[in-house]
This record gives sequence, structure tokens and C-alpha cells, in this order.
Amino acid sequence: MWLFYYSAGDLIAAFRVKMLARGARSIIGIGRVFKIMDDNRSGTLDLQEFAKGCQESRLDFTNIDVQTLFQAFDRDGSGAIDYDEFLRVVKGPMNAKRVALVKRAYQKLDKDGSGEVDYNDICDVYNAKKHPAVLEGRKTER
Repeated sequence: MWLFYYSAGDLIAAFRVKMLARGARSIIGIGRVFKIMDDNRSGTLDLQEFAKGCQESRLDFTNIDVQTLFQAFDRDGSGAIDYDEFLRVVKGPMNAKRVALVKRAYQKLDKDGSGEVDYNDICDVYNAKKHPAVLEGRKTER
């Protein structure tokens, strides 16, 4: 008897399709799914919570598939999936056009070319004078 196990990439693709079907198209939607899966409200998913979430999502994964998928999500190997890990896997990598846009925005912010965006860099680029909170007097320009 041959057993076939899916690759982590195949499992992630199937998981993404299910999340899209459940309305997890945006960061807010993905956050909602994560909170539903987080039964103990710890801010992380352990293997048991993750497996239950997969089952409730009607993903017909074997126990081995769920463990493989869990390891793919748990990028830091902590034994738990935090929201950032969950978000990165569900959203997937940015496309080339978006990466280029982010790089351009970063270069515009990094006025001194240090490779880091600090407060002074932001002040040089962003003018807060017309921000609604500043205009209402709730916040200062700084």
C-alpha cells in the first residue's frame, strides 16, 4: 500500500484557498480567522488549536499533513504560531510590483541613505500640519 503525503507548499495552497473561501481576503479577515482558531486567547496557536481550526474549516488533512502544515507556519520553531507567522503564510509573498513599490517608498523615506528610517527621516518627508488630529488640537505636529 502506497501512502502519499502532500508537500508543505501543496498544503499551504489548499489552506489559502479555504481561508479565501471563509472571507480571509484582507488582513482583517485573516485576523478574524486567527482569533476564531485561538481557543485559549493566548495570541498564539498551538498544534491542537491549529488542528481543530483545520478540521472546522473542512480541510481533509491527515494528522501528518496538519503537522507538516503547522511546522511550515511555525517559522521560528517555537511550537506555536503567532499572528505574524500566520499572516505571512496565509498572505504569501508580495508580488514583484508590490515589492518594487515598497522599495521605492522606503528609499523616499530614508532621506539620509542610512538603510534605516528614523524619526528625522519621517519628519523630512511627512508634514503633519494638516493631519485631522493636529487640526483639532488633539495632537501636536511632532
